[in-house]
Amino acid sequence: MNNSNPYFKELDDIHVEIEALFDGSADDGALERIMARFAEPFTLIMPSGLVLDHAALRETFAKLRGARPGSRISIRDREIVADYPSGAVVKYREYQRDNAGNANVRRSTAVMNLDAHGRVTWRHLQETFCTE
Repeated sequence: MNNSNPYFKELDDIHVEIEALFDGSADDGALERIMARFAEPFTLIMPSGLVLDHAALRETFAKLRGARPGSRISIRDREIVADYPSGAVVKYREYQRDNAGNANVRRSTAVMNLDAHGRVTWRHLQETFCTE
């Protein structure tokens, strides 16, 4: 983990929040904190090819709250694809598992914004299922 890189720090921080939301251990403000990390407009291309906007992502996260007890998410193979003054393109591999034995691995590419105060927000994310 490289916490001096704002994009890698954001990857770690948001996935800790999402893990707790899925697990059901998140506090009442978790969904709002998570959604504040996504820019308007935001798009997510799911592994299925379905495209979610900001509102659809909120709805999806709300439905998944507590739906995956024992949820664990780990992020590996972080890499900056492109870095520019107002943001970066980052790729990484995401490993998810839960107590029910569900597991998947995703290769993800994210476009992240960086504001003048150093705050990172997500602008676009594409996820693809993969094997190890």
